[in-house]
Amino acid sequence: MTDSDHTRSFSRVTRYYSQQFLQAMGIYGAEFPPDSRLSVPRIRALLQDGSYQLIVAQQDRQVIGFALIWVSRRPVFVHLDYIAVAHEWKGEGIGTALYRWLLARLANFHPRAQLLTLEVDDSLIGFYQRSQTKLLHETPYLFPGPLGPVPMNLMVHDTRGRSTLDRAAVRGIMRGLYCGLHGRSSEDVSLQSCLNTLPAQIFLT
Repeated sequence: MTDSDHTRSFSRVTRYYSQQFLQAMGIYGAEFPPDSRLSVPRIRALLQDGSYQLIVAQQDRQVIGFALIWVSRRPVFVHLDYIAVAHEWKGEGIGTALYRWLLARLANFHPRAQLLTLEVDDSLIGFYQRSQTKLLHETPYLFPGPLGPVPMNLMVHDTRGRSTLDRAAVRGIMRGLYCGLHGRSSEDVSLQSCLNTLPAQIFLT
């Protein structure tokens, strides 16, 4: 899974002691605070057992950005857990290009994937909306952080272009994130708080 445009390329990393991996982890450590990132050995373990996939953007064989993808298999959806661009390459459109590359290849992550999901704070909503990614309108969401729940926003890119999702679909996404990605119980108090407030139809804006 590789594409290139002159000297810039996007590809999946499958060797977890390679220079590509180490360069991506250097960006990861620089761009995310310690309380919001996993250890590098933990990421390597998640990649090795198939829980994560690592995609990198390269310019002249130098890694300049990366994305970590998690795939939920029940229900099926793709989740963008981390994405970042090296500081010296910010403002060059790398993040947008990498994100849109991912959107165009959802079926490569799972053949039945129709949704890509994100947990984002308010400052990033506009960035993703510019790439046909929608906010779950009036849908309170608590990110299960290590220091306690953090109010965040759920966003989705839907390959079917729907304007709404029903309650069952959004419940499945929230349960998948909490239980599958974050390792929380289905009875988690924050999860139940999110589930109990969902309307019958959730508008995507």
